Amino acid sequence: TGFIVDAERGIILTNRHVVGAGPFVGEAIMHDHEEVNVKAIYRDPIHDFGFLKFDPSQVKYMKLAEINLAPENARVGIDVRVIGNDAGEKLSILNGSISRIDRNPPAYGQLTYNDLNTFYLQAASSLSGGSSGSPVIDINGNAVGLQAGGRCEEATNFFLPLDRVKRALELIQQGMPIPRGTIQAEFIYETFDEVRRMGLPEDIETMVRKACPDGVGMLIALTTLPEGPSSSAGLEPGDVLLRINGEIVTHFVMLEKFMDDNVGDSLSIEVIRNSEILKFTVSVDDMHALTPSQYVVYGSSVVHNFAYQMAYSCNLPVCGVFVADATDLLQSIPKIQGVIIERIDGKSVGNINDFVNVMKTIPDHSQVALDFFSITNIHERQSLTLFVEHQWQKMKVYTRNDSTGYWDCERITDFAQARQISPVDAKFPVMLNNNAGKAAKVSQSIVMVRSMIPVGIEGYGGSPKTGLGVVVDSEKGLVVVSQQAVPTSICEPTITIANS
Repeated sequence: TGFIVDAERGIILTNRHVVGAGPFVGEAIMHDHEEVNVKAIYRDPIHDFGFLKFDPSQVKYMKLAEINLAPENARVGIDVRVIGNDAGEKLSILNGSISRIDRNPPAYGQLTYNDLNTFYLQAASSLSGGSSGSPVIDINGNAVGLQAGGRCEEATNFFLPLDRVKRALELIQQGMPIPRGTIQAEFIYETFDEVRRMGLPEDIETMVRKACPDGVGMLIALTTLPEGPSSSAGLEPGDVLLRINGEIVTHFVMLEKFMDDNVGDSLSIEVIRNSEILKFTVSVDDMHALTPSQYVVYGSSVVHNFAYQMAYSCNLPVCGVFVADATDLLQSIPKIQGVIIERIDGKSVGNINDFVNVMKTIPDHSQVALDFFSITNIHERQSLTLFVEHQWQKMKVYTRNDSTGYWDCERITDFAQARQISPVDAKFPVMLNNNAGKAAKVSQSIVMVRSMIPVGIEGYGGSPKTGLGVVVDSEKGLVVVSQQAVPTSICEPTITIANS
């Protein structure tokens, strides 16, 4: 679901997990079943919202209306209506009451999208799939939240507050960029009784309660990413946030405002650790720069820079090349997930620019080492042989263009040429059994056969095939091999003689 927030400009608000982080092609179907093309113009780096855009002139039969965003109206106890495509049913209207406005973000699991550093609204409402992106409407017809998730086994749903959503919309309407800052630390909201267990002194609690009478807790650092600004400055998990630039901060809205307003600058942050106040100077990174806006297609594999989003799920630095689809890169284990490439052909690969530059130096028909690890087991380093076939494994770089809503494509063609094959000496294994007779010479006729299958036809495809072959004519170079090793007419077979 999505809903119009600017009828004049044709802007639709929906969830980030609806827009997606990658290429988007879609249509919006209006209430009267008119269909218009939409393009993605913004997806937030971490929060679950994004904007789509359509041409209002293409809607000919229905008068467009927009829903006003009113984040300040979200309060405990108010009745709301969630209007959307619940369970695929067009325009379902479900009622509920907001029970919390300070819930920590729901956790959806590893290797998937998870929101952070924001409150969520909680309500009792029996929503299901298809409601994502629905407006949460108050009695005056204003949107006070954005439907984002829920529990299938319970009548509990979670709504994203609209504070940062409204700010982003206003900047888009003004034609301005949307600054998003981060200190690469994840905070959670804990009530005062829990914060006391973290060493909150009574006099500081009294001061904080007096300064923020509506609050019932404080923010605690849950994660500081390795090599990030917070970790480098000295912040640690368990630190209780007290002040930023001299101002008491107990809510996510204030925390995000300080970070968004100081991208590229530094913040003075005071925390409580072991009942003592510590002060740090922490630089603010550009969150957009840490979120992949490019990806590389190599054959049928896809790689991109390791995402800021995913780094939190495994507490890793925001660096490295992440394999989104392993088919042509990790050829022997194409179904593996969560892989970060460290080196190719002995050369370090820290980002996708390094990946492209290294791959361009590898000659066609080469076999090189690829070193990697999985984020599900970061302590186990692995290596395999990458068989490079530039004829089939074409490489393209796609870059997101928010002005057009498309991803611009650059084809990489300047690869190193194949090395000239020169004769080498090979030593065949010798059978020492005196009773072997003529069979002792058979070992000199056995070769190893490997086929790279670039196109899945005739029921074959996927991982490379291997097997053994027998040389039946050494002068003409004829080898008899099973069809299991060379299954189709479109493949790149190679033979290895004497393990050379």
